[in-house]
Amino acid sequence: MIDSPFRYINIIPPEDRVDIFEGLSSPQNFDLAMARTNPPKQLSDVLASRLQFAVDVLQDIPRMVVTENKTPWCHRQLYKSGMPKDMQDAFACCSLYMSKNDINSPVLMSIFDSRINDLLSAPPPTTPLELLARIHALILYLIMRLFDGGIRTQPSSESLLALLEASVLSLFSCIHIPHPSQPCELLPISMEPIMGFWESWVFQESARRTVLIVFYFVKIQHFLQGKPLSACDGKLGLEHAWYQSAHLWNAQSAFDFAVAWTENQHFIVYNADFTGLLQEAKPADVDLFGKMLLVTKLGIDETKAWFYSRGSVL
Repeated sequence: MIDSPFRYINIIPPEDRVDIFEGLSSPQNFDLAMARTNPPKQLSDVLASRLQFAVDVLQDIPRMVVTENKTPWCHRQLYKSGMPKDMQDAFACCSLYMSKNDINSPVLMSIFDSRINDLLSAPPPTTPLELLARIHALILYLIMRLFDGGIRTQPSSESLLALLEASVLSLFSCIHIPHPSQPCELLPISMEPIMGFWESWVFQESARRTVLIVFYFVKIQHFLQGKPLSACDGKLGLEHAWYQSAHLWNAQSAFDFAVAWTENQHFIVYNADFTGLLQEAKPADVDLFGKMLLVTKLGIDETKAWFYSRGSVL
């Protein structure tokens, strides 16, 4: 491994890197000005096989935030003890975004400008949760800008992306990377330490998934803008892992989490290697985050076939 400035993160040598976008080329002149009230333009058949599923999920994220208080990379209980201001503002903007029309659009654009400028000029976060919330807010603003042609706020996407990448680099020092070869950690016997373990897991898993979705989203954005997809440049070559278990991710209490941890198999997807999951998992083990990455890795038909062969549908 190459030396890394991050406590838990190592850089994978180029020959060992895995890029889930391998083999894709960017579409030319793809129009990003897709108003929410109009159906999105379809990608070409080959590209849609890998990316249309993820694009559809990303377009639905503002609604998911407002109505379900979660995203595929942000656990519903992450902010149960308090939502940092950056995320509060982004949450409010998502709610406004859902009500946007031709009449109120100028007012909403002014509000978006103000909130984004506040975030760009805000002092650095002082806690890991505040840092993660800032990253989540940046992702939401970028998603709304990417998929709505009416949102062309004054702060450039480049400024948001620069802050996003800098924030993710800071987040690395807070993340623990599990390894599939490590034995499954045993939960404590009493509920009090289980609650602490679960709360830590909610933050860690949200952070692990957030790091992945940031680099995934940047690739999606470059792809849809017609920019060439270069070979993995090291950012997606970061040693990384996340837990693929819908049972763990969907648990909304420490008790439910403990039951899911004990009674259900969970999979660690390490460096984009889905081999163990594809061989041993059941469809009920795969949540929306896993579906997004599986479709990008395998293609829509292959992923549908995997679910069908196990008696389910994607």
